Amino acid sequence: MTLPYAKPPASIDRPERLRDYLQGDRVLRELETYAPAALDRLIEDLSHPLSGPFERAVARALGAECLPGFVPAATLMPTMLTRFGLPAELATEKALKAQRRTCNRCPQVGHCWQALRHGAQAEECRSFCPNAEAFTAIGEEEA
Repeated sequence: MTLPYAKPPASIDRPERLRDYLQGDRVLRELETYAPAALDRLIEDLSHPLSGPFERAVARALGAECLPGFVPAATLMPTMLTRFGLPAELATEKALKAQRRTCNRCPQVGHCWQALRHGAQAEECRSFCPNAEAFTAIGEEEA
């Protein structure tokens, strides 16, 4: 079975395209096959440095929903809450069940993962996070 993110670029005749494939998509596929627990840890640690090609491959795979073990609300929502000035612990509160569901179904999960890895703040997150309004409202209620 060939997954969409695992296909080599249409043209790998240019050295940089081949390098991106070898250091990104291929590494992702190999980790997913031979070391899935290690891959999970790498993806869940938003502060762990990753090579550019590998990070882009992971973001594409997350966006294409090719990594079914990844739970956005568990990994991304706590960090997103802190960007909006809220405690990360709110991510597990029953009151935020709808926001967790929205996070887990987010079409921007790959972009979100990459943005949070690179320190995106609330203003930037507002442009893509479907929970931004809810997080802002919660922040205003707590203030």
